Amino acid sequence: MNNRKRRLISLQGLFLFLGLAAISILTCAQRVSAEEQQKMPYLIKVNRTCNTITIYEKDQDGSYTLPVKAMVCSVGAKGTQTKLGTFQTKEKYRWKLLKGDVWGQYATRIVGGILFHSVYYYGSCNPATLATKEYNKLGTAASHGCVRLTVEDAKWIYDNCSTGTTVIIYDDADNPGPLGKPDTIKISSTVRWDPTDPNVNNPYNETIPVITGAKNLVIEYGVSVNLLDGVKAKSSLGANITSDMIIDGTVDVNKSGEYKITYSVTDEQGRQVTKTIKVTVKECTVAPEIVGVSDRLVNGETTIDKKFALTGVEAYQGDQKLDKKLIKVTIEQKSDDDYDITYQITVDKKTATQQASVHVDREAPVITGMKDYYLEAGEIPDTSELMSEISVSDNYSKTENIDVTVDVSDNPEGGFVITYTATDESGNQTKETARIYN
Repeated sequence: MNNRKRRLISLQGLFLFLGLAAISILTCAQRVSAEEQQKMPYLIKVNRTCNTITIYEKDQDGSYTLPVKAMVCSVGAKGTQTKLGTFQTKEKYRWKLLKGDVWGQYATRIVGGILFHSVYYYGSCNPATLATKEYNKLGTAASHGCVRLTVEDAKWIYDNCSTGTTVIIYDDADNPGPLGKPDTIKISSTVRWDPTDPNVNNPYNETIPVITGAKNLVIEYGVSVNLLDGVKAKSSLGANITSDMIIDGTVDVNKSGEYKITYSVTDEQGRQVTKTIKVTVKECTVAPEIVGVSDRLVNGETTIDKKFALTGVEAYQGDQKLDKKLIKVTIEQKSDDDYDITYQITVDKKTATQQASVHVDREAPVITGMKDYYLEAGEIPDTSELMSEISVSDNYSKTENIDVTVDVSDNPEGGFVITYTATDESGNQTKETARIYN
C-alpha cells in the first residue's frame, strides 16, 4: 500500500472517530440538558409590548411564581419583531458578532438568531465603542429581533441562567410585569461605555455626581436669599440634574445666626452626593417700627379682636416690611365700651411698642327739624332747602364729621317721601322721613 493510500485511510479513520465523538458528546449534552431542565433556578418572561423582562424563581411547590428581578429591554422593532413563544436557551457567548458587523456582550441564544445581549458596540470586542443612540432606546422596540439589555442585566442572565433555561416571550400592553418597568438610564453622545458595565476599565465605575457653586454665605439681616442661586448638579455621567437636587434646612433672614444647609442629589445610577454649607445672617442694626396705630371709635357691631386690631397696621425694619405675624397684640377691656390695645414686636432682640384705645359708640346721630311740605302738583323742593331745615347732633362725632344725605322718592299713595340719613364716624346710622303733599 503506497503512502498516499495509507494517509487517505488514516484521515478517513480520523474523521469517523471525530464524527462518533461529536455524536457521543451531543447525545450526552442533550441528556444533561434534559436532566438540568428540572433544576433550573429561574424562568425568564419577556413582555414584548412593554419591553420588560421579569425573572421568576420557584415557590415551595416547584412552580415559577416568585418574581425576583425586573429588567428593561429593547425587543425587535416593527418588521423585525421578536418571535413569540416558549423556548429554552441554547449557547452563550462572552462576545458575539451581530448583524451589521457590530458586537454584543454577554449573549445568550434564545432561539435561532434571537439572543439576549447588551446594546451593541461598533468595535470588535471593544466595550468603549457603545452605540449611544441605541442605548438610549432601551425600553422601546428597537432591535432586529434580539432582546437588548444593559450590560449589567445581560451579564446577570449570562451568569445566573444556565443553558436550557425556559424563556417565555409574550404580549401584555396593560401590565409590564409584577415588578413594573424599571427606569432607563439616558446618556450623552460623549459617553461610549455602558455605565452599568462592571469592566475594571470602565471610566464610569467610580464616578459620582458633582454639586458645584454651593459655598458658605454671609447675608445682611432681613435680606432674602436664593439658596439655589449659582448651585448646579451633574450626574456621574455628566448630565445636568440640578432640577433633582434636594435642599435640607432653612434660613430665617429675620433672625441672626448660623444655619446649616445640606444639598443632596441622586443620579440615574442611584449614586448620591451631598454638600453642606453654612449661611450666616448678620445681626440686625435697625430697630423695628410699628406704623398705622391710632385711637379708634367704632360702633356696637364691631368685634374687638386681633384681626380688627391689626387692620391698617404694619411693621417695618428700615425699608424691609415685616410679617404681621411677628406683631404681638394684647387687648385689655377697661369697661363695657372701652378697650386698650398694646402692640409689640421684637426682632433680633430689638423691641418696638405702640398703644391705642378703642371706644365703642352705640348711639346713632339725632336728626331734628324734619317737617312735611305742601306744594303745588308737580313741584319738588330743592334738596339744599330741605337740608337747611334740619339739625344733626351726635354724642361723639362733631357735626362736620357726620355724613348727612337727603333723598326724595315717589310715594305710591301720592306725593313724595323725603328720607334723611345721618351716619356718624363710628358707622352708626339714623334715618328719618317726611312727606310732600300735592
